[in-house]
Order: sequence, then structure tokens, then C-alpha cells
Amino acid sequence: MRADALRNRDQIVAAARVLFITHGVEAPMEEIAKAAGVGVGTLYRRFPDRGALMDAVTVDVFHRLTGMIATARDEESSAWDALRRFLREWAEFRLGLLQDPLCSGMSQALRTNSELREIRTRWLELFERTVQEAQQAGDLRRDVGLMEIATFMNLLIRDEQTETTGRILAFMLDGLAVTPGT
Repeated sequence: MRADALRNRDQIVAAARVLFITHGVEAPMEEIAKAAGVGVGTLYRRFPDRGALMDAVTVDVFHRLTGMIATARDEESSAWDALRRFLREWAEFRLGLLQDPLCSGMSQALRTNSELREIRTRWLELFERTVQEAQQAGDLRRDVGLMEIATFMNLLIRDEQTETTGRILAFMLDGLAVTPGT
């Protein structure tokens, strides 16, 4: 793909992600094109239908999640610190608002989209490894796992972020710790 075509594609995916979060996955394609700074024809050349655009946004979301947890693992001194940082960044990213619409077509997308399958698997592996390492270090309760944490996160960030979101996340992290704080 030429550099300008790749840039247009990336701008469309970024605009779609934001508009899907703020206006739902039924956001008009014309609005997505406008937000991306491209014409509607360019959008439809890259993504012939809404499903193709949703798949691209889903791949982008998992790339971002994978990047967030990989960076946290590289930069933090413990798996527990990496997990807490990742969960805070995930909450700030507000991906819970996309969970239902993107996940409703996920099983089909996973069967047909190898890039999605690969990046989702990579994210799950890093997430699971971080959870297990935090448990082995004695920092994270052993009676919770990746699915409970992910489900809670998606429930937490389903609505717009407010001052309370951060407090609820802090309570959740405190409750996940082997030795809760205050």
C-alpha cells in the first residue's frame, strides 16, 4: 500500500474508532470520512461496507491493547505494577463502549480474519502471563483470572468516563490485591 493510502486507511480507522465510541457503530459513514479528512469514495475504496470497517477497528483495538500491556510489562518493575498500569490505561481508552458491538461479530471475524486472530491471541497471552506472574509473586489474588478482570473492566468502562470511574477502578485494584490497601 502506498504511504498516502496507508495514512488514509489509518485516519479512517482512528476516526471510526472515536465515532463508534461516541455515537455507536451506526455512526454515518459520511461522518467517519469527514472526521478522517477523506472523501466518502476513499472510505468505501478501503472499506466496502460497515462490517469491513468494524473488523479493521477491532484489529486496531487489539493492537492498542497489546501495545499497552507489552509496554507496561517492559517498563514496570513487577507484573502487579504492569497489570495495574495496563488496567488504568485500558480504562482511559474507553474500549468498553465498543465491547458489545465489536464482540457481537467477533466469532465470525476470528474465523475469517487471520490478523485479528493473531493479535487477539498475542494480547490474551500477554494478559494471562501478567495475571499469572502477579499471582505467583503473591501480589494478585489466586481466585480471579483474566476473564473476571476483563469482564469487570468492560463493565466499568461501558459508559462515559467520570470522576467515579477512577475511584471504582482503584477499589477494584485494591480488591484484587492479596493484601488490600485502604
